[in-house]
Amino acid sequence: MAVAGRVSHWTPSPGDQPELLDLTVWQLVEEAAARWPDREAVVYSAYDDLGITVRWTFAELRARSREVGRAFVAHGFERGERVGIWATNRPEWLLVQLGAAYAGVVIVPMNPLYRSSEVAYVLGRAGASACFVEPENRQTSLWDILEEAAAELPDLRTRIGFGEAPLSLDEWLSVAGDVSDASLDARASRVRPGDTSQIQFTSGTTGFPKGAELNNAGIVNNSRLFVHRAQLRDGGRHCNPMPFFHCGGCVMATLGMISIGTAHLPTLTFDAARMVDTIDREQATSAGAVPTMLIALEEEVERHGGSMESLEIVVTGGSPVPVEVERSWIKRFGVKFTITYGLTEASPVITQSAPDDPEELQIATCGQPLPHWEVDIVDVLSGERVPIGEQGELRARGSMVMNGYWGDAEATGRAIDDGGWLRSGDLARMDSDGYVSITGRAKEMIIRGGENIYPAEIEDVLRQLPGVLDASVLGVPDERYGEQVACFLRLAEGVSMSHAELRGMLDGRIARYKIPAHLVLLDEFPVTPSGKVQKFKLRERFVASR
Repeated sequence: MAVAGRVSHWTPSPGDQPELLDLTVWQLVEEAAARWPDREAVVYSAYDDLGITVRWTFAELRARSREVGRAFVAHGFERGERVGIWATNRPEWLLVQLGAAYAGVVIVPMNPLYRSSEVAYVLGRAGASACFVEPENRQTSLWDILEEAAAELPDLRTRIGFGEAPLSLDEWLSVAGDVSDASLDARASRVRPGDTSQIQFTSGTTGFPKGAELNNAGIVNNSRLFVHRAQLRDGGRHCNPMPFFHCGGCVMATLGMISIGTAHLPTLTFDAARMVDTIDREQATSAGAVPTMLIALEEEVERHGGSMESLEIVVTGGSPVPVEVERSWIKRFGVKFTITYGLTEASPVITQSAPDDPEELQIATCGQPLPHWEVDIVDVLSGERVPIGEQGELRARGSMVMNGYWGDAEATGRAIDDGGWLRSGDLARMDSDGYVSITGRAKEMIIRGGENIYPAEIEDVLRQLPGVLDASVLGVPDERYGEQVACFLRLAEGVSMSHAELRGMLDGRIARYKIPAHLVLLDEFPVTPSGKVQKFKLRERFVASR
């Protein structure tokens, strides 16, 4: 693996390790159960009050998943049929994901915060024939919403509830015994590594989502390469707050832990108190958390106790990670970091820092490309590769790229060129050793009176100011300049800041034309479930307030 010459181009080597495997999701489960039948595979221990107590070994996870697979066959589901899963991180979610893999059924993960129009859009776009749903979430009846959406979905023939519902999962599973293990094995044997395993609808930081078709081999290999680079312990214990409807949950955490025989400790949703409790109670050796979660977890320990002293490795990414937050965690909890960068369309991880990288590279970059990825940085306009250290758009090529956007050849063609390169839309730099730093979004560039301004550069400076917990910068309409810089800040408790004070602190730190013309203080940012700030919502809020 090496950078090719003086341009920003990383090429994989024929000897990259781990090797790529032609493996399906169900085969990954079978291998884990054969190697570590008695190890704990899935544990929920902080939800006794909700009646959710689970300790499944890998042998039990396999048996329960196969039962779901037999039920799919018994109910007449064909290979390639799509089914929605609309729920928080309940244990049933995992069983449907893995059970569907045995039957060759394609899952369509869905955000529990969706409402009727979004449910109808995703299920309709995917042509789903069934939907598994958590009947109630946050005092809202998801079952009723699904019933309302179903009126617009003629292909949706079945609705199954995780809990009390007109058709519960237990009732739906009652026919599983009608299908033998031999019949299920014969069905599973027809599932190919290149077959679509799931359709992930992108989280929508900029608008309507598209359905990325991720194939079996792509997500299995990506999860294996991710845990290898993260140096997660074989047989360790990993606490995961990332939602299962996101690749961070159902690929990196779920399949990654299965691949190395590590116990998966999910949280139902992100709840700092329950996550600290899970880490301490189960002596988790690693954990995942996006930057906003890291901040909340440290605040939870500060205010209410807990130690998290068992943690060795923290996996983060999804949005720019404030270096100050990482350094605080390293000092306070003695952890090492692995920072991931990727796209849903890439299954998802493309580059990743390693815990044994020098600290500055470990926490201030997104690391080197994972094995088997070819990565380059190109000029946004010309498409030519840029010299080492210069900014451009990151592209990636390899077998883990999605099969395409479901039912949208035009969008697929815009994302993947004729040479197989996946455009990220992200601006980045690559150093001479292949370490990548993400510098912003190509579409987020602010043009102020002819000057090009990149928000990430300003956000990095803002996060270094005393009292600033997090920052988001974007361009807003301006009659004189076309666009002006607006910044949205989250401040620490008890801290106040005026626009004049902010300008004074930034004077001399960044060029004057980059100093924000507008300051908005917020208690919370609107974020996607993966922790990315939804800048289009901030822009809409700003414009509406003028």
